[in-house]
Amino acid sequence: MPVRFSPARWERAYRGVVRTAFGQVPFYRDQWVAAGRALDDPEAVPSAALTGQSHRLCPFARPFDASQEPSLWIGDGRDLRDALALAGAPRRTPVLEVRSAVLDRRALTPAGPRYGVLLAPDAPVVDEARRGALNATALGLATRAGQAIVVGERPALDAILPELHGVRVHAVERMDVARAVRESRPGVVHDPHLGYFAGIHPGCGRTHLLWHRFHARPAGRATAVTALRRRRPVLAGVVPDGAEALGTAACPEHGTPIVSTH
Repeated sequence: MPVRFSPARWERAYRGVVRTAFGQVPFYRDQWVAAGRALDDPEAVPSAALTGQSHRLCPFARPFDASQEPSLWIGDGRDLRDALALAGAPRRTPVLEVRSAVLDRRALTPAGPRYGVLLAPDAPVVDEARRGALNATALGLATRAGQAIVVGERPALDAILPELHGVRVHAVERMDVARAVRESRPGVVHDPHLGYFAGIHPGCGRTHLLWHRFHARPAGRATAVTALRRRRPVLAGVVPDGAEALGTAACPEHGTPIVSTH
């Protein structure tokens, strides 16, 4: 049975992340130092400012070690699964994601759906033969299933979709939040650091936050987003690319949080 949205429960989840951030994470502890006082909320930080901050966004007890673990920015497959579901994509169809590098992930979650990576046209490879070899696994997954959801930016989709001849394709455009709000077209919303955090609902055309997994609050004229279920890195008060002049509201049709113009 679906969990109904509760503003009070949503706020409690956010407060729990804030306590962890200020109590255990250097990046946010340093905000207290800079302010010279205890803060109630993390300062809103543009997503771009998180580049190179991996080691400061992990709790003291679980520091990041680039020599022993993959990038923290790969993203959680469950975020993509939920964004696709919100955007109305078929639930049990294999998902092919256009990325700049191959990712050793066979399913978005232990329960599925199956998953593969297609290299973006501008991904760095030795030559086109090597690109084809790296894409073969994902293309084979789609061919065997006879269908696939393909997620990527529009130029990449236009370049890659012809390779999927004979496959029933459900193309889902990946976009930043400003474009999603402005155009209200079907798709999923992505930020380089937050990952997939919203989707455009096919019924109402509004940009719905994945509220089970993310919190959003006003930060001046911007919207600051907090990842509710991520423990490494801790991401609190992040202003996604394109959200510098966007606000939050409740969808009048669904009663759940959306990102919108002021």
